[in-house]
Amino acid sequence: MSPGDIAQLSYDPFGFTKLPESAQAAAPSFAQGQELFVSADGTFRLMFVKAARDLNNYRKAAQWLKEVQAVIADWRSKNQSGDLEIHYTGAPAFVAEISTGMEREMKFSAVGTVIIIGILFFIAHRRVKPMLWLLVLLVVILVGTLAVGGLIFPAINVVSIGFAAILLGLAVDYGVVHYQEALAHPELTVPQIRRRIWPGILWAAITTISAFLVLNFGGLPGLAQLGSLVALGVALSALTMIFFFLPPLFRERARLQQSGGRASSQAHSEGHGSPSRVKFIFAATILVLIFTVAILATGIPKIDSTANALRPQHSQAYATMDQIKTNLTEQQEPLWVVVSSENESQMARRLNDVNDALSRAKSNEVISGFLLPVNLWPQPERQKQNRTAALSLASRRESFLQAALMNGFSETSVGLANQIFNTWEAASRTSNVFWPSNFVSRWIFEKFVAQTPTNFYAVGFVYPPTNAPVKVRDSVVRLKAELPRENVWLSGWEILGTATFERVKSRMWFVLPPMIALIFASLCFAFRRLREILLSLATLLLSGLLLLAIMKLAGWNWNLLNLMALPLILGTGVDYGIFMQLALRRHNGDLRAAHHAVGRALLLCGATAAAGFGSLALSGNAGMASLGKVCAVGVLNNMLISVYLLPVWWRAVVGKQNEK
Repeated sequence: MSPGDIAQLSYDPFGFTKLPESAQAAAPSFAQGQELFVSADGTFRLMFVKAARDLNNYRKAAQWLKEVQAVIADWRSKNQSGDLEIHYTGAPAFVAEISTGMEREMKFSAVGTVIIIGILFFIAHRRVKPMLWLLVLLVVILVGTLAVGGLIFPAINVVSIGFAAILLGLAVDYGVVHYQEALAHPELTVPQIRRRIWPGILWAAITTISAFLVLNFGGLPGLAQLGSLVALGVALSALTMIFFFLPPLFRERARLQQSGGRASSQAHSEGHGSPSRVKFIFAATILVLIFTVAILATGIPKIDSTANALRPQHSQAYATMDQIKTNLTEQQEPLWVVVSSENESQMARRLNDVNDALSRAKSNEVISGFLLPVNLWPQPERQKQNRTAALSLASRRESFLQAALMNGFSETSVGLANQIFNTWEAASRTSNVFWPSNFVSRWIFEKFVAQTPTNFYAVGFVYPPTNAPVKVRDSVVRLKAELPRENVWLSGWEILGTATFERVKSRMWFVLPPMIALIFASLCFAFRRLREILLSLATLLLSGLLLLAIMKLAGWNWNLLNLMALPLILGTGVDYGIFMQLALRRHNGDLRAAHHAVGRALLLCGATAAAGFGSLALSGNAGMASLGKVCAVGVLNNMLISVYLLPVWWRAVVGKQNEK
């Protein structure tokens, strides 16, 4: 006399909705209770809402979510909801949140970087016309890069969305260096300035382009696309700034002059650096070394091998999902078992094999439990056997319904039975595999079944014995050995992070050595002197040590995305050393003249490049934010060392030889 049984019999006198005992044992949440929808204490409830239209792009998903939120807001305004909290998650919420965030970040990071560039340029030079012309060319470069990139890539992904800010921060370098050289040497024509400065720009552009292109070998498609777009933009910006930036600003110096036009090559003794300044710079160098060694003596930044770098930052949809895990499901992150087949019969056999393997793993305490859709998957052979019985039962419909009515049940009570007889009759008259088509069945099947024109895919969930990372990894290794190898894959957030990180780490051998070799080759072609090459390498080494110390102090870790900052810092940071040492050569070691001609420009270049990378710190993606911060700090280190320390090093090591 259970109230639940009485209520069920009122609408199902034949017990059609009572699942077989085998199904109840395999999936109790589908057979009894409300575990899928409400917490044990009744204070947390889950509602599934389905859109009435297709949400085939992110704008439609965002619009639909706004409509749902408007409906909820209207209801709350008319009812006393008290302390009721309502949150949203699921595919439309994630798509709307991530995509609109991408769109917002692209606009604000690009626009913000342009504004910062304009402000910094105006502060440095106090001139409006060159500032506006520089910004116009930057917009042209960005649009041109998007146009050419659109021919290569059909779409921009979430990771590469920050390329615009990075490109703007780097593209300004070549224009600023040209402009500062023109101001420092008013006696030179534009072509003469171009001839003086193009070697530095050529090798700087080659190393920067190469640094971003090697991201294609890092194993992450998003970063590969970002690297390709920035490399394309840097090449376009170098050409644009070399040929189009100066002529409109210095029309009177646009052509070669027959007389004059030569820069003074005589060094001014007062610009060679006073003994006190030299001592100060070397003391500063020693202090930086002591600082870095002292910090790194306590340990280097740790490595985060999880997939946390791929998660969005400050995501309401993720926060809501975590609440669901806390209140309704297992606390630990499940692993996914994905099974593929060419037809339903093949899938049924493979699911049975996987079920046997997972059952053994549970008995051996390799896993704590699992959910697999074995009992929900259609069995073509059994359907074939059941067709005759189903058609026979459906043909006796009237006698069944009449018996129910004669025993006290109403017309309403047999409505469900009548619909089931209709379904049996339709299923028995088809030779194809029967899939339930009612709304609830479709809702259930879409949670674990996917179909392509050639394959079926089914997913199950496996729960490790503990959240301890070491035990999870051991469980994964042992579980892989248990599972069938053909068309069965084990995945999950924990595995994704470890596997992706290992891939990125292994690919670093394909990235860093070629990058270092290319940098060394560029330095050789640019300087052709061992001492100057070693000075550039010393600058990069000191900058790297200082970066590690800052990361340690700030509590930053290496992850699978910001590891790619290493080739970027190397490729972009070496530019400053090339520009500065070539300027010292041209001015025969005159520190003041070199600083006036190039040093001020490099300060502006470093600030704009750091702004471009730093804008990624506001990214909604945790990994991209960490990549931006590490690159910004690394670029600033390279710039400051090249501008303030390197010239004195050069004067002490190379300067006297240069004067002979």
